[in-house]
Amino acid sequence: MNNLPEDCIAKILSLTTPLDACRSSAVSRCFRSAADSDHVWNHFLPSEFPEGFRAPEGLLTKKHLFFSLVHYPLLLHDSQLSFSLERSTGNKCYMIAARALNITWGHDQRYWQWISLPDARFKEVAALKMVWWLDITGKINITLLSDDTLYAAYLVFKWNLDPDGFRQPVEASLVLAGTEHDDVQPSMVSLMQNPGSEQGQRAVLRSDDWYEVELGQFFKRRGDMGEIEMSLKETKRPFEKKGLIVHGMEIRPLLP
Repeated sequence: MNNLPEDCIAKILSLTTPLDACRSSAVSRCFRSAADSDHVWNHFLPSEFPEGFRAPEGLLTKKHLFFSLVHYPLLLHDSQLSFSLERSTGNKCYMIAARALNITWGHDQRYWQWISLPDARFKEVAALKMVWWLDITGKINITLLSDDTLYAAYLVFKWNLDPDGFRQPVEASLVLAGTEHDDVQPSMVSLMQNPGSEQGQRAVLRSDDWYEVELGQFFKRRGDMGEIEMSLKETKRPFEKKGLIVHGMEIRPLLP
């Protein structure tokens, strides 16, 4: 294949994946030049960007833009939504800020406090002071997502110095908005990394030192319309809950 013209190699690489293109650059100088070309990386960038998207300044190539969106999520919708790309596929990822979630009593300072943290993606995060009834819901328009892709949604959070009331699993659900709640069978997830709990998903520590727990999965098909609604709640056990800090809800492709 080294005898092929560079533009022909670029055409072939554009039909692969970002991961394959990066690997191919080690084959030869000609492959590296083709693999770095705008023709290749333009195919890996989304054909449609979300409303309000503006490419960061100073990026010289499509490859630079791609990896900028991988490593540095852009804030959209009055900084209440972040947009990024998944590194190996180029599929779209989003994170909904805590301020854009529906948090029961979230605007009552007796129960929740809005604070800033240096390691947060958004200006504010929600810090739980104390509630008995925990109910957090987020929605995203499914048309924002990449077609023919399996997605998962996650609650992204951390703890303050004295959390309490989260030893038992809580309910998580993910449905198409408008679905009757009686038709939804929630799953049970554990927010704390409790080795003794074997029920449902457990929270895991991310590379950015926040925790995440999966709320559910869905497959985005071409032509799908409507909103996906994600929720986490605990409303059945009469005890205090405190110490949770909510960063947001993240929706990203589920990798093999």
